[in-house]
Amino acid sequence: MAGAGRLNDDPLWADASLVEPLTRSWNLPRYSLLPPSALRAGINTLWIRVAGYDLYSSGLGGVHIGPPDEVRPRYEREWLLRRVLPQANLIISITLGCFFLMVWLLRRNEQAYGWYALTSLAWLLFGLNSAVTSPWPFATTHGWSTWITLVFTIYCSAFSMFAWRFGGQRFPRLEKALWTVTGAVCAALLALGPAQPKAVFYLVAVGYAAVFVGTCVQFQFRAARTRQPEHLFLAACMLGFLVAAIHDILAFLRIIDDVHGYTAATAPLIMIGMALVLAWSFTSTLGRVERFNRELADHVEEARRELAHTLGRQHELEVANARLSERLRISHDLHDGLGSSLVRSIVMAEKGDATLPPQHYVSVLKSLRDDLRQVLDHSFAAVPATAASPADWIAPLRRRFGDLFDDQGVRCVWRVAPEWPAEPDTARLLALARFLEEALTNVIKHSRANTVAVTLADAGNGALELSVEDDGAGFDVELADRSMAGIGLRSMRARIARIGGRLAVESGMGGTRLRAHLPAAAP
Repeated sequence: MAGAGRLNDDPLWADASLVEPLTRSWNLPRYSLLPPSALRAGINTLWIRVAGYDLYSSGLGGVHIGPPDEVRPRYEREWLLRRVLPQANLIISITLGCFFLMVWLLRRNEQAYGWYALTSLAWLLFGLNSAVTSPWPFATTHGWSTWITLVFTIYCSAFSMFAWRFGGQRFPRLEKALWTVTGAVCAALLALGPAQPKAVFYLVAVGYAAVFVGTCVQFQFRAARTRQPEHLFLAACMLGFLVAAIHDILAFLRIIDDVHGYTAATAPLIMIGMALVLAWSFTSTLGRVERFNRELADHVEEARRELAHTLGRQHELEVANARLSERLRISHDLHDGLGSSLVRSIVMAEKGDATLPPQHYVSVLKSLRDDLRQVLDHSFAAVPATAASPADWIAPLRRRFGDLFDDQGVRCVWRVAPEWPAEPDTARLLALARFLEEALTNVIKHSRANTVAVTLADAGNGALELSVEDDGAGFDVELADRSMAGIGLRSMRARIARIGGRLAVESGMGGTRLRAHLPAAAP
Protein backbone atom coordinates (compact mmCIF):
# COMPACT_ATOMS: atom_id res chain seq x y z
CA MET A 1 0.00 0.00 0.00
CA ALA A 2 2.75 2.46 0.93
CA GLY A 3 6.50 2.46 1.05
CA ALA A 4 9.81 4.33 1.16
CA GLY A 5 13.25 3.86 -0.39
CA ARG A 6 16.78 4.70 0.82
CA LEU A 7 20.20 4.29 -0.67
CA ASN A 8 22.54 3.48 2.19
CA ASP A 9 21.61 6.24 4.63
CA ASP A 10 20.22 8.71 2.07
CA PRO A 11 16.40 8.86 1.35
CA LEU A 12 15.32 8.37 -2.24
CA TRP A 13 11.53 8.60 -1.98
CA ALA A 14 8.75 8.09 0.55
CA ASP A 15 4.94 8.02 0.50
CA ALA A 16 3.03 10.61 2.47
CA SER A 17 1.79 8.15 5.11
CA LEU A 18 3.31 4.83 6.11
CA VAL A 19 0.69 4.30 8.86
CA GLU A 20 -3.11 4.37 8.73
CA PRO A 21 -4.56 5.88 6.74
CA LEU A 22 -1.96 4.41 4.43
CA THR A 23 -1.11 6.10 1.14
CA ARG A 24 -2.58 3.93 -1.64
CA SER A 25 0.47 3.72 -3.89
CA TRP A 26 0.28 0.00 -4.50
CA ASN A 27 -0.32 0.57 -8.20
CA LEU A 28 2.14 3.43 -8.61
CA PRO A 29 5.46 2.54 -10.33
CA ARG A 30 8.59 4.20 -8.85
CA TYR A 31 11.58 5.51 -10.82
CA SER A 32 14.63 7.02 -9.17
CA LEU A 33 18.11 8.00 -10.32
CA LEU A 34 20.69 6.93 -7.74
CA PRO A 35 22.76 10.05 -6.87
CA PRO A 36 26.52 9.46 -7.33
CA SER A 37 27.23 11.35 -4.14
CA ALA A 38 25.32 8.73 -2.12
CA LEU A 39 27.28 5.78 -3.55
CA ARG A 40 30.13 4.32 -1.57
CA ALA A 41 33.15 2.34 -2.56
CA GLY A 42 32.49 -1.36 -2.20
CA ILE A 43 29.01 -2.43 -0.98
CA ASN A 44 25.96 -0.20 -1.38
CA THR A 45 22.59 -1.14 0.08
CA LEU A 46 19.18 -0.21 -1.35
CA TRP A 47 16.57 -0.26 1.41
CA ILE A 48 12.86 -0.54 0.52
CA ARG A 49 10.20 -0.38 3.21
CA VAL A 50 6.78 -1.92 2.47
CA ALA A 51 3.68 -1.08 4.55
CA GLY A 52 0.51 -3.16 4.00
CA TYR A 53 -1.65 -6.06 5.18
CA ASP A 54 -1.18 -9.73 4.53
CA LEU A 55 -5.00 -9.97 4.07
CA TYR A 56 -4.65 -8.11 0.76
CA SER A 57 -1.51 -9.94 -0.47
CA SER A 58 0.82 -7.04 0.16
CA GLY A 59 4.45 -7.32 -0.92
CA LEU A 60 7.18 -5.92 -3.10
CA GLY A 61 6.88 -5.92 -6.88
CA GLY A 62 9.68 -6.29 -9.38
CA VAL A 63 12.83 -4.26 -8.81
CA HIS A 64 15.06 -3.41 -11.74
CA ILE A 65 18.46 -1.71 -11.42
CA GLY A 66 20.45 -0.61 -14.42
CA PRO A 67 21.37 2.26 -16.72
CA PRO A 68 18.57 4.80 -17.33
CA ASP A 69 18.27 3.93 -21.02
CA GLU A 70 17.34 0.37 -19.99
CA VAL A 71 15.17 1.07 -16.96
CA ARG A 72 13.30 4.17 -18.21
CA PRO A 73 11.39 2.36 -21.05
CA ARG A 74 10.35 -0.35 -18.59
CA TYR A 75 9.11 2.32 -16.15
CA GLU A 76 7.09 4.11 -18.88
CA ARG A 77 5.48 0.83 -19.90
CA GLU A 78 4.55 0.13 -16.29
CA TRP A 79 3.13 3.67 -15.93
CA LEU A 80 1.00 3.15 -19.02
CA LEU A 81 -0.37 -0.15 -17.74
CA ARG A 82 -0.90 0.85 -14.11
CA ARG A 83 -1.85 4.53 -14.34
CA VAL A 84 -2.88 5.68 -17.82
CA LEU A 85 -5.05 2.73 -18.81
CA PRO A 86 -6.97 2.61 -15.48
CA GLN A 87 -7.69 6.34 -15.73
CA ALA A 88 -8.84 5.95 -19.34
CA ASN A 89 -10.96 3.06 -18.15
CA LEU A 90 -12.63 5.35 -15.58
CA ILE A 91 -13.36 8.02 -18.19
CA ILE A 92 -14.88 5.48 -20.57
CA SER A 93 -16.91 3.88 -17.79
CA ILE A 94 -18.44 7.12 -16.56
CA THR A 95 -19.19 8.29 -20.11
CA LEU A 96 -20.86 5.06 -21.18
CA GLY A 97 -22.61 4.64 -17.84
CA CYS A 98 -24.19 8.11 -17.97
CA PHE A 99 -25.11 7.77 -21.64
CA PHE A 100 -26.90 4.44 -21.32
CA LEU A 101 -28.47 5.54 -18.05
CA MET A 102 -30.13 8.42 -19.92
CA VAL A 103 -31.14 6.05 -22.73
CA TRP A 104 -32.74 3.71 -20.20
CA LEU A 105 -34.52 6.58 -18.42
CA LEU A 106 -36.04 7.57 -21.76
CA ARG A 107 -36.82 3.96 -22.76
CA ARG A 108 -37.63 2.10 -19.55
CA ASN A 109 -38.75 -1.01 -21.42
CA GLU A 110 -35.15 -1.52 -22.68
CA GLN A 111 -33.89 -3.14 -19.46
CA ALA A 112 -30.56 -4.18 -20.99
CA TYR A 113 -29.55 -0.50 -21.20
CA GLY A 114 -30.36 0.07 -17.53
CA TRP A 115 -28.37 -2.96 -16.38
CA TYR A 116 -25.46 -1.95 -18.60
CA ALA A 117 -25.52 1.54 -17.07
CA LEU A 118 -25.38 0.01 -13.58
CA THR A 119 -22.57 -2.31 -14.71
CA SER A 120 -20.53 0.62 -16.07
CA LEU A 121 -21.02 2.75 -12.96
CA ALA A 122 -20.11 -0.18 -10.70
CA TRP A 123 -16.99 -0.80 -12.77
CA LEU A 124 -16.17 2.91 -12.43
CA LEU A 125 -16.26 2.63 -8.64
CA PHE A 126 -14.27 -0.59 -8.71
CA GLY A 127 -11.68 0.97 -11.03
CA LEU A 128 -11.02 3.71 -8.49
CA ASN A 129 -9.11 1.05 -6.55
CA SER A 130 -6.33 1.29 -9.14
CA ALA A 131 -6.40 5.06 -9.53
CA VAL A 132 -6.84 6.85 -6.20
CA THR A 133 -3.88 7.36 -3.84
CA SER A 134 -5.87 7.93 -0.64
CA PRO A 135 -8.43 5.82 1.22
CA TRP A 136 -10.68 8.86 1.66
CA PRO A 137 -13.55 8.97 2.55
CA PHE A 138 -12.64 5.89 4.61
CA ALA A 139 -10.30 6.18 7.55
CA THR A 140 -8.53 2.85 7.04
CA THR A 141 -7.44 0.53 4.31
CA HIS A 142 -9.91 -2.04 5.62
CA GLY A 143 -12.83 0.35 5.08
CA TRP A 144 -11.75 1.02 1.51
CA SER A 145 -11.21 -2.67 0.81
CA THR A 146 -14.66 -3.56 2.17
CA TRP A 147 -16.23 -0.92 -0.05
CA ILE A 148 -14.39 -2.17 -3.15
CA THR A 149 -15.46 -5.74 -2.39
CA LEU A 150 -19.11 -4.62 -2.12
CA VAL A 151 -18.85 -2.80 -5.44
CA PHE A 152 -17.32 -5.89 -7.05
CA THR A 153 -20.27 -8.07 -5.98
CA ILE A 154 -22.73 -5.53 -7.40
CA TYR A 155 -20.72 -5.26 -10.62
CA CYS A 156 -20.74 -9.02 -11.21
CA SER A 157 -24.46 -9.30 -10.42
CA ALA A 158 -25.38 -6.36 -12.68
CA PHE A 159 -23.18 -7.76 -15.46
CA SER A 160 -25.07 -11.06 -15.30
CA MET A 161 -28.41 -9.24 -15.49
CA PHE A 162 -27.21 -7.22 -18.47
CA ALA A 163 -26.05 -10.31 -20.35
CA TRP A 164 -29.32 -12.15 -19.71
CA ARG A 165 -31.51 -9.23 -20.70
CA PHE A 166 -29.49 -8.46 -23.82
CA GLY A 167 -29.69 -12.10 -24.81
CA GLY A 168 -33.47 -12.05 -24.32
CA GLN A 169 -33.35 -14.40 -21.33
CA ARG A 170 -35.11 -14.39 -17.98
CA PHE A 171 -34.31 -16.62 -15.01
CA PRO A 172 -36.69 -15.44 -12.25
CA ARG A 173 -35.55 -17.85 -9.56
CA LEU A 174 -31.85 -17.55 -10.39
CA GLU A 175 -32.03 -13.77 -10.51
CA LYS A 176 -33.85 -13.61 -7.19
CA ALA A 177 -31.31 -15.96 -5.61
CA LEU A 178 -28.40 -13.94 -7.04
CA TRP A 179 -29.56 -10.64 -5.57
CA THR A 180 -30.56 -12.28 -2.28
CA VAL A 181 -27.04 -13.71 -1.88
CA THR A 182 -25.51 -10.39 -2.95
CA GLY A 183 -27.49 -8.52 -0.31
CA ALA A 184 -26.55 -11.05 2.35
CA VAL A 185 -22.84 -10.88 1.42
CA CYS A 186 -22.82 -7.09 1.52
CA ALA A 187 -24.52 -7.09 4.92
CA ALA A 188 -22.00 -9.65 6.24
CA LEU A 189 -19.00 -7.66 4.99
CA LEU A 190 -20.32 -4.50 6.62
CA ALA A 191 -20.96 -6.36 9.87
CA LEU A 192 -17.49 -7.96 10.00
CA GLY A 193 -15.59 -4.81 9.07
CA PRO A 194 -11.83 -4.98 9.76
CA ALA A 195 -12.33 -8.25 11.61
CA GLN A 196 -13.15 -10.22 8.48
CA PRO A 197 -10.99 -13.34 8.11
CA LYS A 198 -8.77 -13.73 5.12
CA ALA A 199 -10.81 -16.74 3.98
CA VAL A 200 -13.97 -14.61 3.78
CA PHE A 201 -12.24 -12.01 1.63
CA TYR A 202 -10.92 -14.63 -0.77
CA LEU A 203 -14.18 -16.56 -0.83
CA VAL A 204 -16.21 -13.49 -1.81
CA ALA A 205 -13.69 -12.36 -4.43
CA VAL A 206 -13.30 -15.78 -6.01
CA GLY A 207 -17.03 -16.57 -5.76
CA TYR A 208 -18.19 -13.48 -7.65
CA ALA A 209 -15.35 -13.81 -10.12
CA ALA A 210 -16.80 -17.27 -10.83
CA VAL A 211 -20.23 -15.67 -11.36
CA PHE A 212 -18.67 -13.30 -13.89
CA VAL A 213 -16.82 -16.10 -15.70
CA GLY A 214 -19.93 -18.31 -15.72
CA THR A 215 -22.00 -15.53 -17.26
CA CYS A 216 -19.45 -14.99 -20.03
CA VAL A 217 -19.36 -18.72 -20.79
CA GLN A 218 -23.16 -19.05 -20.75
CA PHE A 219 -23.52 -16.15 -23.18
CA GLN A 220 -21.23 -17.89 -25.67
CA PHE A 221 -23.76 -20.72 -25.89
CA ARG A 222 -26.64 -18.26 -26.09
CA ALA A 223 -25.05 -16.41 -29.01
CA ALA A 224 -24.29 -19.66 -30.81
CA ARG A 225 -27.95 -20.64 -30.44
CA THR A 226 -29.53 -17.37 -31.58
CA ARG A 227 -26.99 -16.52 -34.32
CA GLN A 228 -27.99 -12.90 -34.09
CA PRO A 229 -25.18 -10.54 -35.19
CA GLU A 230 -25.32 -8.36 -32.06
CA HIS A 231 -25.23 -11.45 -29.83
CA LEU A 232 -22.24 -12.87 -31.69
CA PHE A 233 -20.36 -9.57 -31.48
CA LEU A 234 -21.02 -9.22 -27.74
CA ALA A 235 -19.96 -12.84 -27.26
CA ALA A 236 -16.64 -12.02 -28.92
CA CYS A 237 -16.17 -9.04 -26.59
CA MET A 238 -16.98 -11.20 -23.59
CA LEU A 239 -14.51 -13.81 -24.76
CA GLY A 240 -11.69 -11.28 -24.61
CA PHE A 241 -12.87 -10.09 -21.21
CA LEU A 242 -13.08 -13.72 -20.08
CA VAL A 243 -9.45 -14.43 -20.98
CA ALA A 244 -8.26 -11.33 -19.10
CA ALA A 245 -10.42 -12.15 -16.07
CA ILE A 246 -9.16 -15.74 -15.81
CA HIS A 247 -5.55 -14.54 -16.02
CA ASP A 248 -6.07 -11.97 -13.26
CA ILE A 249 -7.87 -14.47 -11.03
CA LEU A 250 -4.99 -16.93 -11.36
CA ALA A 251 -2.51 -14.15 -10.60
CA PHE A 252 -4.58 -13.04 -7.60
CA LEU A 253 -4.54 -16.58 -6.22
CA ARG A 254 -0.76 -16.76 -6.85
CA ILE A 255 -1.26 -19.75 -9.15
CA ILE A 256 0.76 -17.96 -11.82
CA ASP A 257 3.60 -15.56 -11.16
CA ASP A 258 2.57 -12.36 -12.94
CA VAL A 259 2.13 -8.98 -11.31
CA HIS A 260 0.45 -7.42 -14.35
CA GLY A 261 -3.34 -7.48 -14.61
CA TYR A 262 -4.81 -7.87 -18.05
CA THR A 263 -8.23 -6.58 -17.03
CA ALA A 264 -7.11 -2.98 -16.69
CA ALA A 265 -5.47 -3.11 -20.11
CA THR A 266 -8.27 -4.82 -21.96
CA ALA A 267 -11.30 -3.38 -20.15
CA PRO A 268 -11.44 -0.08 -22.13
CA LEU A 269 -11.42 -1.81 -25.50
CA ILE A 270 -13.91 -4.46 -24.41
CA MET A 271 -16.27 -1.92 -22.85
CA ILE A 272 -16.14 0.16 -26.03
CA GLY A 273 -16.99 -2.98 -27.98
CA MET A 274 -19.90 -3.73 -25.66
CA ALA A 275 -21.10 -0.14 -26.02
CA LEU A 276 -20.91 -0.47 -29.81
CA VAL A 277 -23.03 -3.61 -29.55
CA LEU A 278 -25.66 -1.76 -27.54
CA ALA A 279 -25.52 1.18 -29.93
CA TRP A 280 -25.91 -1.22 -32.85
CA SER A 281 -28.90 -2.82 -31.16
CA PHE A 282 -30.33 0.61 -30.41
CA THR A 283 -29.94 1.84 -33.99
CA SER A 284 -31.42 -1.43 -35.27
CA THR A 285 -34.42 -0.86 -33.03
CA LEU A 286 -34.73 2.71 -34.30
CA GLY A 287 -34.51 1.40 -37.86
CA ARG A 288 -37.36 -1.01 -37.18
CA VAL A 289 -39.34 1.83 -35.62
CA GLU A 290 -38.72 4.02 -38.66
CA ARG A 291 -39.82 1.24 -41.00
CA PHE A 292 -42.89 0.72 -38.87
CA ASN A 293 -43.60 4.47 -38.98
CA ARG A 294 -43.31 4.45 -42.77
CA GLU A 295 -45.63 1.46 -43.01
CA LEU A 296 -47.99 3.14 -40.56
CA ALA A 297 -47.90 6.34 -42.61
CA ASP A 298 -48.77 4.33 -45.72
CA HIS A 299 -51.65 2.67 -43.90
CA VAL A 300 -52.83 6.04 -42.60
CA GLU A 301 -52.71 7.51 -46.10
CA GLU A 302 -54.68 4.55 -47.45
CA ALA A 303 -57.17 4.88 -44.61
CA ARG A 304 -57.41 8.62 -45.33
CA ARG A 305 -58.22 7.95 -48.97
CA GLU A 306 -60.80 5.35 -47.99
CA LEU A 307 -62.24 7.75 -45.44
CA ALA A 308 -62.36 10.54 -48.02
CA HIS A 309 -64.17 8.20 -50.39
CA THR A 310 -66.55 7.15 -47.61
CA LEU A 311 -67.17 10.74 -46.61
CA GLY A 312 -67.81 11.64 -50.23
CA ARG A 313 -70.26 8.79 -50.51
CA GLN A 314 -71.83 9.81 -47.22
CA HIS A 315 -72.14 13.36 -48.50
CA GLU A 316 -73.88 12.12 -51.62
CA LEU A 317 -76.27 10.07 -49.50
CA GLU A 318 -76.89 13.05 -47.24
CA VAL A 319 -77.68 15.23 -50.26
CA ALA A 320 -80.04 12.58 -51.60
CA ASN A 321 -81.63 12.20 -48.18
CA ALA A 322 -82.01 15.97 -47.90
CA ARG A 323 -83.74 16.04 -51.27
CA LEU A 324 -86.02 13.21 -50.24
CA SER A 325 -86.76 14.92 -46.91
CA GLU A 326 -87.57 18.12 -48.75
CA ARG A 327 -89.94 16.27 -51.04
CA LEU A 328 -91.61 14.62 -48.05
CA ARG A 329 -91.88 17.98 -46.32
CA ILE A 330 -93.42 19.58 -49.37
CA SER A 331 -95.77 16.60 -49.69
CA HIS A 332 -96.81 16.96 -46.06
CA ASP A 333 -97.21 20.72 -46.41
CA LEU A 334 -99.33 20.30 -49.53
CA HIS A 335 -101.43 17.69 -47.79
CA ASP A 336 -101.79 19.53 -44.49
CA GLY A 337 -101.98 23.14 -45.74
CA LEU A 338 -103.18 23.39 -49.32
CA GLY A 339 -105.09 20.11 -49.07
CA SER A 340 -107.03 21.22 -46.02
CA SER A 341 -107.82 24.56 -47.69
CA LEU A 342 -109.14 22.76 -50.77
CA VAL A 343 -111.33 20.50 -48.64
CA ARG A 344 -112.58 23.49 -46.71
CA SER A 345 -113.39 25.34 -49.94
CA ILE A 346 -115.15 22.29 -51.43
CA VAL A 347 -117.26 21.89 -48.30
CA MET A 348 -118.22 25.56 -48.38
CA ALA A 349 -119.13 25.29 -52.06
CA GLU A 350 -121.22 22.18 -51.45
CA LYS A 351 -123.03 23.69 -48.48
CA GLY A 352 -123.59 27.04 -50.16
CA ASP A 353 -126.17 28.12 -52.64
CA ALA A 354 -126.10 27.04 -56.23
CA THR A 355 -124.91 30.46 -57.27
CA LEU A 356 -122.21 32.09 -55.19
CA PRO A 357 -121.05 35.66 -55.65
CA PRO A 358 -117.74 36.21 -57.44
CA GLN A 359 -116.24 37.68 -54.27
CA HIS A 360 -116.60 34.28 -52.64
CA TYR A 361 -114.56 32.54 -55.36
CA VAL A 362 -111.96 35.31 -55.21
CA SER A 363 -111.66 34.75 -51.43
CA VAL A 364 -111.26 31.00 -51.95
CA LEU A 365 -108.57 31.52 -54.59
CA LYS A 366 -106.70 33.98 -52.40
CA SER A 367 -106.79 31.50 -49.56
CA LEU A 368 -105.37 28.79 -51.83
CA ARG A 369 -102.71 31.25 -53.04
CA ASP A 370 -101.71 31.98 -49.43
CA ASP A 371 -101.50 28.30 -48.69
CA LEU A 372 -99.28 27.71 -51.71
CA ARG A 373 -97.02 30.63 -50.72
CA GLN A 374 -96.73 29.12 -47.26
CA VAL A 375 -95.48 25.85 -48.75
CA LEU A 376 -92.84 27.74 -50.71
CA ASP A 377 -91.78 30.10 -47.95
CA HIS A 378 -91.81 27.56 -45.06
CA SER A 379 -94.23 29.75 -43.18
CA PHE A 380 -97.93 30.16 -42.95
CA ALA A 381 -99.32 33.62 -43.34
CA ALA A 382 -102.19 32.94 -40.99
CA VAL A 383 -100.01 31.42 -38.26
CA PRO A 384 -97.62 33.86 -36.51
CA ALA A 385 -93.98 32.75 -36.14
CA THR A 386 -93.99 34.04 -32.59
CA ALA A 387 -96.80 34.65 -30.17
CA ALA A 388 -96.87 36.30 -26.78
CA SER A 389 -99.53 33.86 -25.53
CA PRO A 390 -101.24 30.66 -26.67
CA ALA A 391 -104.44 32.62 -27.32
CA ASP A 392 -102.64 34.96 -29.75
CA TRP A 393 -101.08 32.03 -31.56
CA ILE A 394 -104.27 29.98 -31.97
CA ALA A 395 -106.55 32.92 -32.82
CA PRO A 396 -106.17 32.75 -36.66
CA LEU A 397 -106.85 29.00 -36.73
CA ARG A 398 -109.76 29.41 -34.32
CA ARG A 399 -111.34 32.04 -36.57
CA ARG A 400 -110.92 30.07 -39.78
CA PHE A 401 -112.12 26.72 -38.49
CA GLY A 402 -114.67 28.27 -36.15
CA ASP A 403 -116.51 29.75 -39.12
CA LEU A 404 -116.40 26.46 -40.96
CA PHE A 405 -117.71 24.47 -37.98
CA ASP A 406 -120.48 27.04 -37.52
CA ASP A 407 -121.54 26.60 -41.15
CA GLN A 408 -121.73 22.81 -40.63
CA GLY A 409 -123.55 23.06 -37.32
CA VAL A 410 -120.67 21.53 -35.31
CA ARG A 411 -120.19 22.82 -31.81
CA CYS A 412 -116.51 23.76 -31.22
CA VAL A 413 -114.98 24.21 -27.75
CA TRP A 414 -111.58 25.91 -27.36
CA ARG A 415 -109.62 25.51 -24.10
CA VAL A 416 -106.38 27.48 -24.18
CA ALA A 417 -103.77 27.95 -21.41
CA PRO A 418 -103.30 31.59 -20.36
CA GLU A 419 -99.52 31.52 -21.04
CA TRP A 420 -96.77 29.37 -22.47
CA PRO A 421 -95.08 26.96 -20.01
CA ALA A 422 -91.84 27.68 -21.90
CA GLU A 423 -91.18 29.99 -24.80
CA PRO A 424 -91.68 27.86 -27.98
CA ASP A 425 -89.58 28.32 -31.09
CA THR A 426 -90.85 28.91 -34.62
CA ALA A 427 -90.43 25.28 -35.69
CA ARG A 428 -92.62 24.06 -32.85
CA LEU A 429 -95.30 26.67 -33.50
CA LEU A 430 -95.42 25.79 -37.19
CA ALA A 431 -95.49 22.03 -36.50
CA LEU A 432 -98.32 22.43 -33.97
CA ALA A 433 -100.27 24.57 -36.44
CA ARG A 434 -99.86 21.92 -39.15
CA PHE A 435 -100.94 19.20 -36.74
CA LEU A 436 -103.99 21.17 -35.63
CA GLU A 437 -104.97 21.98 -39.23
CA GLU A 438 -104.74 18.33 -40.25
CA ALA A 439 -106.65 17.15 -37.17
CA LEU A 440 -109.50 19.64 -37.64
CA THR A 441 -109.63 18.95 -41.39
CA ASN A 442 -110.02 15.22 -40.64
CA VAL A 443 -112.90 16.06 -38.28
CA ILE A 444 -114.62 17.94 -41.10
CA LYS A 445 -113.97 15.26 -43.72
CA HIS A 446 -114.47 12.00 -41.84
CA SER A 447 -115.83 12.26 -38.31
CA ARG A 448 -119.50 13.35 -38.78
CA ALA A 449 -119.11 14.79 -35.27
CA ASN A 450 -121.50 17.09 -33.47
CA THR A 451 -118.92 18.45 -31.04
CA VAL A 452 -115.16 19.01 -31.26
CA ALA A 453 -112.90 20.21 -28.43
CA VAL A 454 -109.43 21.76 -28.86
CA THR A 455 -107.29 21.92 -25.70
CA LEU A 456 -103.90 23.60 -25.40
CA ALA A 457 -102.63 23.04 -21.82
CA ASP A 458 -99.55 23.21 -19.63
CA ALA A 459 -98.40 19.60 -18.97
CA GLY A 460 -95.86 20.55 -16.26
CA ASN A 461 -92.04 20.86 -16.25
CA GLY A 462 -92.20 23.16 -19.26
CA ALA A 463 -94.06 20.57 -21.38
CA LEU A 464 -97.01 21.45 -23.63
CA GLU A 465 -99.98 19.30 -24.60
CA LEU A 466 -102.32 19.94 -27.54
CA SER A 467 -105.35 17.67 -27.98
CA VAL A 468 -108.23 17.47 -30.47
CA GLU A 469 -111.26 15.40 -29.40
CA ASP A 470 -114.56 14.79 -31.22
CA ASP A 471 -117.69 12.65 -30.72
CA GLY A 472 -117.80 11.34 -34.25
CA ALA A 473 -117.82 7.91 -35.86
CA GLY A 474 -114.19 7.05 -35.07
CA PHE A 475 -111.89 4.70 -37.03
CA ASP A 476 -109.58 1.70 -36.66
CA VAL A 477 -106.17 3.17 -35.67
CA GLU A 478 -104.11 0.05 -36.46
CA LEU A 479 -105.71 -0.36 -39.86
CA ALA A 480 -105.16 3.31 -40.67
CA ASP A 481 -101.47 3.03 -39.74
CA ARG A 482 -101.03 0.12 -42.18
CA SER A 483 -103.11 1.35 -45.11
CA MET A 484 -102.57 4.06 -47.69
CA ALA A 485 -105.55 5.89 -46.24
CA GLY A 486 -103.53 6.65 -43.10
CA ILE A 487 -101.05 9.05 -44.76
CA GLY A 488 -102.52 11.95 -42.83
CA LEU A 489 -102.15 10.14 -39.50
CA ARG A 490 -98.56 9.13 -40.29
CA SER A 491 -97.83 12.68 -41.40
CA MET A 492 -99.05 14.02 -38.06
CA ARG A 493 -96.96 11.47 -36.14
CA ALA A 494 -93.84 12.34 -38.14
CA ARG A 495 -94.41 16.06 -37.73
CA ILE A 496 -94.75 15.81 -33.95
CA ALA A 497 -91.76 13.43 -33.71
CA ARG A 498 -89.54 15.88 -35.63
CA ILE A 499 -89.97 18.46 -32.87
CA GLY A 500 -89.22 15.92 -30.13
CA GLY A 501 -92.79 15.10 -29.13
CA ARG A 502 -95.07 12.09 -29.24
CA LEU A 503 -98.61 11.65 -30.55
CA ALA A 504 -101.20 9.42 -28.89
CA VAL A 505 -104.26 8.45 -30.95
CA GLU A 506 -107.38 6.94 -29.39
CA SER A 507 -110.46 6.23 -31.54
CA GLY A 508 -113.62 4.18 -31.29
CA MET A 509 -117.39 4.28 -31.69
CA GLY A 510 -117.68 7.16 -29.24
CA GLY A 511 -115.25 9.47 -31.03
CA THR A 512 -111.58 10.21 -31.59
CA ARG A 513 -108.91 11.85 -29.47
CA LEU A 514 -105.50 13.01 -30.70
CA ARG A 515 -103.10 14.16 -28.00
CA ALA A 516 -99.68 15.67 -28.89
CA HIS A 517 -97.26 15.92 -25.98
CA LEU A 518 -94.20 18.18 -26.36
CA PRO A 519 -91.54 18.17 -23.64
CA ALA A 520 -89.66 21.33 -22.81
CA ALA A 521 -87.22 22.24 -25.56
CA ALA A 522 -83.52 21.82 -24.81
CA PRO A 523 -81.61 25.10 -24.28
